[in-house]
Amino acid sequence: YEGNKPKAVLVDVESFAVMETMMDNILNREAEPEDAILVASGILKQLADQTQDEISSTDWEKELDEL
Repeated sequence: YEGNKPKAVLVDVESFAVMETMMDNILNREAEPEDAILVASGILKQLADQTQDEISSTDWEKELDEL
């Protein structure tokens, strides 16, 4: 932490490799028509705003498993 803000995290090599692959896929993917539709319709902004208003889960892993 630096100034009460997290500045670094520790992860094992295997988890890092998975995260790195996911980030590479996100950054290097081709644009999809669905993306343009979401942006043009304003729904993406609404969803982003809605997530900012949500209270963070205290046990997100459990909630995700329940889905």
